[in-house]
Amino acid sequence: MANTPDRLVPMRVIVCGVQRTGTLSMRIALQQLGFGDCYHMHNILENPQQEAPKWIRLIEAHFGGQGTISKADFDAVLGNCQSCVDVPPALFGVELAAMYPEAKVIVLNRDPEDWYRSVSESIMASVNPTSRLAKLGMLFCFVFDPATRAFAQFGRAMSGLAFRYDHRREKDKAIAWYTGTYQRFRDEIPEQRRLEYRIEEGWGPLCEYLQVPVPMVRDEETGEMVEAPFPRANDRETFKKNQAKGREKAMRRARKNLLVGVGRMALMAAVAYAGYAVWERRLGGR
Repeated sequence: MANTPDRLVPMRVIVCGVQRTGTLSMRIALQQLGFGDCYHMHNILENPQQEAPKWIRLIEAHFGGQGTISKADFDAVLGNCQSCVDVPPALFGVELAAMYPEAKVIVLNRDPEDWYRSVSESIMASVNPTSRLAKLGMLFCFVFDPATRAFAQFGRAMSGLAFRYDHRREKDKAIAWYTGTYQRFRDEIPEQRRLEYRIEEGWGPLCEYLQVPVPMVRDEETGEMVEAPFPRANDRETFKKNQAKGREKAMRRARKNLLVGVGRMALMAAVAYAGYAVWERRLGGR
């Protein structure tokens, strides 16, 4: 798939943490600790037309048996990132750990029942709206916004090949997938190479494992240096707000594309009519 080396910086930290385990908080924390750009689902959300096809190819090859993948393929996607977290990178956590043996590995944990409920109330509520108006809005964006179509194709590859369960109707299968994924991390990545970690533990164990100092900030009241607050990002309410903003951006793009399309059709119709009128006058003059 990839033909040229694209690793621009070393891969330093691989976080084996799937969606809704505190991945955005971890991304912010790693960047705050100096681990450069951290690849996250947000990279795809911000540029789906460029990023989604790369991951679709990797998912089809690894989970669908449609080819092989190599370190060069991951370098082509993650080459400017020193760390990665969240799906889709976490789906390849074992493979990434093997390909980048110098990178430190963090297994980002969450209680399976809490994970299932969080996904249900955030991601699944977003992609499966109950409102007819919301469904029509999604269809409108799919038809007129290429970015929406690119992300939808990525979502189909994820659900159809990587997950293979209906989260809303098959809770047992969803939790089995979650626990099985984490069991594979533990079975195939040596214990001495990985840190078992939860966001609630804060800076201490994370900084000790990564061998970096705990971030400090100056207290506004005392003027003394104190431990910086650990990032807390993308809770369910924040997720809903961000999803609403994303939908509005997609709607704006779709409306713009519709207007551009209508304008082009009108221009083509005008040109065609003018051509026909000239042709008709010439016929009339014979």
